Amino acid sequence: MDTIDHNKNIVKQFSKQAIGYSSITSHSDSLEKLISITSASNKDKVLDIACGSGIVSCEFAKHTSSVIGIDMTQEMLDEAKKLQTKQKIKNVSWQIGDVENLPYDDETFSIVISRFGFHHFLNPLKVLSEMKRVCKPDGVLLVVDVSLPNTKIEKYNKMEKNRDSSHVAALSLTEFSTLFSKVGFKNLKSDFYTMKIELEEQLEASFPKDLNALKNMIINDVGINNLGVNVIKVNNEYFINYPVHIFSVKK
Repeated sequence: MDTIDHNKNIVKQFSKQAIGYSSITSHSDSLEKLISITSASNKDKVLDIACGSGIVSCEFAKHTSSVIGIDMTQEMLDEAKKLQTKQKIKNVSWQIGDVENLPYDDETFSIVISRFGFHHFLNPLKVLSEMKRVCKPDGVLLVVDVSLPNTKIEKYNKMEKNRDSSHVAALSLTEFSTLFSKVGFKNLKSDFYTMKIELEEQLEASFPKDLNALKNMIINDVGINNLGVNVIKVNNEYFINYPVHIFSVKK
């Protein structure tokens, strides 16, 4: 896949998704867990990779000295600025940029985060290497994303590529472990939470290739869980339960 074309597709997708993405309340789930895992304090300088609409950046800004959120989609950063204004946050700034080539000096940040970005990266190894490069010694790297057992990955990716054409691939738990090892990290820690989203709410914020096929794929997975997202039906509503893993390591 060509990097330039892929990046253009990301911008195209998230320019459309920006407002809808911000409206999904479960995207703010478990932020306190991320703060706790990193032991974030007013001594920390934070970088949020592929920061999107700024949900994570703004939360960390409440606990730390400063935060930079970097993303390649201006419309998402516009949403981030709205959130910043709404929450009256002063110590966060936003930057358009390519996360495979971060425009920062070595060992600049004490906390480097990426949430829900890795499944969009063509070269996750390069991105993680860049995160390591800009992280200070004894700093913390945090990667948060949907991750599944190897047996669920193929069908999950098929679903997500229909829902969002900029989706490259979710990484399995094994692949994430291997990725951190390749970059030279040991003692990888992991945590977990479930992000529950009502199906229609998710579809309203998405621009799938084939809406009917996507809905049928999800609805028909109730009680089967081939997709790995434990779809359930409650009072004629369908809920997707995304398994979100938090991978953390000290540099």
